Amino acid sequence: MRVIERLNTIILLILIFFTAYIRYFTDFFIQDRALLDALLTSLVVILLAYTVNSLAGNLIQRRASDSKDRYTLRKTASVLITVLTFASLFAIWVERTSTLLIAYGILSAGVAIALQDLLRNVAGGVLILLSRPFRAGDRIQVEDSIGDVLDIGNFNTTIMEIREWVDADQYTGRILYIPNSFVLNKTIKNYTRDYSFIWDEVRILLIYGSNWKKAEEIALRVAGPIVGEFEKMAQRELQLMGQKYFITTYDVQTKLYTKMQENWIEMRLRYVVEPRKGRAISHLLISNILEAFEKEKDIMVGTATSIDLMNFPGKRE
Repeated sequence: MRVIERLNTIILLILIFFTAYIRYFTDFFIQDRALLDALLTSLVVILLAYTVNSLAGNLIQRRASDSKDRYTLRKTASVLITVLTFASLFAIWVERTSTLLIAYGILSAGVAIALQDLLRNVAGGVLILLSRPFRAGDRIQVEDSIGDVLDIGNFNTTIMEIREWVDADQYTGRILYIPNSFVLNKTIKNYTRDYSFIWDEVRILLIYGSNWKKAEEIALRVAGPIVGEFEKMAQRELQLMGQKYFITTYDVQTKLYTKMQENWIEMRLRYVVEPRKGRAISHLLISNILEAFEKEKDIMVGTATSIDLMNFPGKRE
């Protein structure tokens, strides 16, 4: 590849010297000096463009660590240099100003259409760096794509996917590459920036006739030691967050809400938890609550459609 580059450079230099020799040291084309001037200037512009493109490629090769970014950056540099070269050639060969402006307009429109996606990605990357809606390590959701940010590149954001076919906030093992243009017109849901906790719920179903008041007391008593530390940390973070945003409530206390359904009593235990520990804490809460309920004869988990009421100890005769 370098041999070809050197050969092309030599050919351009030969053409430049040959044209310059004819222009300044011979009497040929006396009537067409302007034509030779334009030709000589054009060859110099092409040589400069070729040299700049080669230097830019070498610089990108040394500075960019990711192969995908190297390819995209080199492609972008090559396109921009080509556009500037054609614009310069237009200026050299087109004499009328109105014609030149029209040519520039057509060329600019063509470039904008051809590179619109690339330019949007570049603009999105710049916006991410300036406004910082998320950082590497944050857990974000963009439409149906959810995961932890691994890297923010010049053109793409790389995330480790969660959920999808996994019925929890855990990794699937897939790496997602999202074009940076999403930051321009998509809603970004950040799970960890400014406030590193989320509210989660455990759903508990009891059949009618169960001692639901005792069930509430047991559920809250069991949850206390498990999520109590999260409450303290979440409270501190929420107070710090209130210095930046208008917060209407600072309540992070674990609570239980009861609702009557057609065939069961529904209880929802609401608590704060770190996003990456959600499934483990949910499992711990459910297993401990079920274990505590099993010791009580007047608490039966389930629904009226799934429980044989005739065998329920609390049923009246």
